[in-house]
Amino acid sequence: MIYGIGVHYLNSLKIHNLILKYKEKFIYRFFSIREIQESKTKFNQSLFFSKRFSAKISFHKAFSKNKSEKIFFKDIEIISDSHGKPIITISGRTKKLIETKQNNLNGKFDYFISLSDEPPNVLSFIIIFLAPL
Repeated sequence: MIYGIGVHYLNSLKIHNLILKYKEKFIYRFFSIREIQESKTKFNQSLFFSKRFSAKISFHKAFSKNKSEKIFFKDIEIISDSHGKPIITISGRTKKLIETKQNNLNGKFDYFISLSDEPPNVLSFIIIFLAPL
């Protein structure tokens, strides 16, 4: 069963300007250490961070049914597998919130993500499935 769908379109110049203005403070606030490490292997780091930031917003749209469900962007990690496919892992307070919701719904969430870019724009699409236990 589909629990939620989130999509977000973003101009990467906004993230590029935030990185220029706030430098590492912005990056370390919203991205995991593994995301930061992976960014160092990319030619266009602003585009890399923009796609992940967009995906975190898409995740929030797909997961949060009301404003009281606060998720933390740094807890949502989007890294690439060996084939370049993005994978979502959740940690910290957001993981606890998700585990509580899964227990209340008697199910397990599974995430499907797609990232795309046509510079300077990026697009992310996330579907959250709820599988019964």
